[in-house]
Amino acid sequence: MKKRVFLLLLTSLIFSSLSVNAQSGLFKKHQSVCAYVYGDVQSRHFKKPQPKLGAGVKAGLNYSSQYTNSTTNSVDFKSIIGINAGGYCNFFLLDFLAIQPELMVSGKGSQWKNQYSEAKDNLTYIDLPILIRYQPVELINIHAGPQLSYLVSAKQEDSGNNQKTNVIDYYYKFDFGFAFGVEANLPYNVNLTIRYILGLNTATTRAVYTEIWKNKSFQISLGYRILGR
Repeated sequence: MKKRVFLLLLTSLIFSSLSVNAQSGLFKKHQSVCAYVYGDVQSRHFKKPQPKLGAGVKAGLNYSSQYTNSTTNSVDFKSIIGINAGGYCNFFLLDFLAIQPELMVSGKGSQWKNQYSEAKDNLTYIDLPILIRYQPVELINIHAGPQLSYLVSAKQEDSGNNQKTNVIDYYYKFDFGFAFGVEANLPYNVNLTIRYILGLNTATTRAVYTEIWKNKSFQISLGYRILGR
């Protein structure tokens, strides 16, 4: 009698254990399916957070000229091509908003002509733009901000005899402007930037140029991201 009772209890325990294990397995499988579905929904519908810090190098071309607001302007300006090269870093305050300072070497100036002569002014500046970068999606951002420039070289080439003259005394050392543009974040850590920089203060001194000349340039550059996205 005792053996029968013992066998009955043992059989009941075995069936109870099998039932609990089966239910546990189904619950775990349900959990894994839910986690997979939820994770897939997250990956498809939620933007990944931006890295806080980014940095890279860049280089490209400037299509530069000069202009004047003088009503008695007697100078005809034409654009010239120069290079730009340097580096940048950015710090994201939010996933879509960052501060981006850059340090660039830029070739600027113009081909100009008045009633007395015709020449080309080739200027080399070190530019420090400090930009606010708005990035609503990962593939593109728009940016704008002030730019401070320091003149390191100024050469004038006479169009008549090709004579080159140092004209650094004809220009102020510091130039101030406003930069704005758009940037595409491409595969393989490459970015393409298109930007316009408008000079806001007088670039030339009164040494020779009686009118106020200001710098302006259209800039295109390719960059490589070392850090960040």
